[in-house]
Amino acid sequence: MELGDRGMTLIEVVVAAAVVMTVVIAASNAVIAVNGASARAAGRSAAEAGVASELEELRSLPLVSTGSPGPASADVVSSIFPHADPGRDTPDALFAAEPRAGCPAGTFFTIRQVPGGCLTIAATFVAGTAAGWTAVSADRLNGYDARRAVELPSAALLVRVSFAWRAGARTGAVTRTMVVANRPDGPCRIAVPAPPGAA
Repeated sequence: MELGDRGMTLIEVVVAAAVVMTVVIAASNAVIAVNGASARAAGRSAAEAGVASELEELRSLPLVSTGSPGPASADVVSSIFPHADPGRDTPDALFAAEPRAGCPAGTFFTIRQVPGGCLTIAATFVAGTAAGWTAVSADRLNGYDARRAVELPSAALLVRVSFAWRAGARTGAVTRTMVVANRPDGPCRIAVPAPPGAA
């Protein structure tokens, strides 16, 4: 059937419709890809900011409080390694006597649900050696309690902060580590225990 000069043939109409559909599908896929990339970028950006904020807050605290010990102390050790007693664990704050989540035995995990994902702080007491930082043995930590301890298991903590984020169907994780160590001339100074009988 021919339409002559007045119109297109049926085949031309079908071909034109197919071309239009191809263009629409390609444009839709491009929009979906851009939206997915934007969601990933936003999720990662929020995670980076969350991790950086947490590390900055820890850097601003002394390693241990110079005041009286207790849960109200604002220091790194009390905040992220309060004890080595599995009997006091909660789902959001726990001591791992065995290796866990890529961390050595003797690591304390603090888990917080935050907007956009889950923030995990893994703290491990470490000692400096010729080969680098080495985790303090979990056996040596047995019974450690920041509220009553007069001596730390070591003068440094390896801190790993991870933010597992979700933005729609997109997920990812950002992880950063740092060592918080005793600095006699700075904010991470370890308080010298008072002599016996001192007020």
